[in-house]
Amino acid sequence: MKKIFMLALMSAMFGIGSISAQSQEFEGEMTSHMYSMQKIDYKVKISSPVTKLIVKAILKKTLDKNLNFYNGTYNTTMWAKGDKTKTFYPYNNSYAIVEKLDGDKVKTTYYYPYINKGYYMVQDVKAAKESLEEMRKAQVEKTGETMTILGYKCDVYKVKYEMKSDSAGTVSETNLHNEFAICTDPSLPGANEECIPGVKGVPLKFTNNTVSQTTNEMLNFDFRLSIASKIESITPKSLDDSEFKVPAGIDVIDGLADSKKMTKIINDNKNYMKKKGLWNEKDTQTEEIKVYDNLSEDWDY
Repeated sequence: MKKIFMLALMSAMFGIGSISAQSQEFEGEMTSHMYSMQKIDYKVKISSPVTKLIVKAILKKTLDKNLNFYNGTYNTTMWAKGDKTKTFYPYNNSYAIVEKLDGDKVKTTYYYPYINKGYYMVQDVKAAKESLEEMRKAQVEKTGETMTILGYKCDVYKVKYEMKSDSAGTVSETNLHNEFAICTDPSLPGANEECIPGVKGVPLKFTNNTVSQTTNEMLNFDFRLSIASKIESITPKSLDDSEFKVPAGIDVIDGLADSKKMTKIINDNKNYMKKKGLWNEKDTQTEEIKVYDNLSEDWDY
């Protein structure tokens, strides 16, 4: 293969545009079942009733426009060929095309057919490498459990780590619990790649539970995010290069050069879907796909 799969696989599973070196060729289609839930709680620590109302109104408006907020389940589809992937996210009717450029540069293009707009970002893969290095500080545990996904035997690993910061009177602490069902079958592309520190293989199932608390003189802010994904199918097949091009008629901007316009594009698409009754968040249970339970032992909600 040329280069893709491990982080491109994460892209399809978690909505992250990434790409990685890969030693085994794969051309075809993959589907993943996704679950996502985000919850934000806050308490305003201000004595003045008027000021408290103003701060709450600002927070509510900010939270309501949270770009990443989506509760529900959906299936993603990823197409891969050589150094390119394309992933479809049905919850917001968007596509992400990831391609390797010269050197260590990666270009990710997101576009929204409903509004005929999109944006691209050119980034260095060193950020992904730094994330892996950060995870090396974590606790990696092979649980001894196994599971079978698509006929492949997987070993289960837990990864837990904490991040803390204290800046200008604002203290933040974030706990992350990840669990991977990892397969080392050599027939799978990416089987020889390191996906978590010290462990090679392909993650066919993944759960991330993140709980963060930020405290300052004005408020307490609690954040909980759960993302889970399970690979449903991997289908080798020939794909035309045209599959990995942005369709004609879609206006694409440089997102890093104009972050305000990029944010507006994302919001415009979400607002369009809400107006047309196409945005469909819903409460759902995670038991069918969850590998690791929540962080209730770490935070009292």
